[in-house]
Amino acid sequence: MSSRWAPKWELLNVTVNGRDEVVCFDKETKLYACPRCGPECMKGGIPSSSSYFFNREDLISHLNAHRYALWSKKKSREVTEEVEEEGEEEEDEE
Repeated sequence: MSSRWAPKWELLNVTVNGRDEVVCFDKETKLYACPRCGPECMKGGIPSSSSYFFNREDLISHLNAHRYALWSKKKSREVTEEVEEEGEEEEDEE
């Protein structure tokens, strides 16, 4: 038994907002992979980073979200607040 994942990709057509989109489906794990996040799956490879889904509906929602790419534009509030607090602490030490 191997400890590495060896996906057996199958390319499927999915309708997203009235247009067909080709997505990756692993026959072994029954996972869908986003071809925009990890295009290596389209060629049979293992994506270095990608998004995986257990069902087609979640994958379609994710593909719709690519239009907004919120994960790349928005910083979380907690991180911003932590950075500000660290800056205040450094000023207090001086």
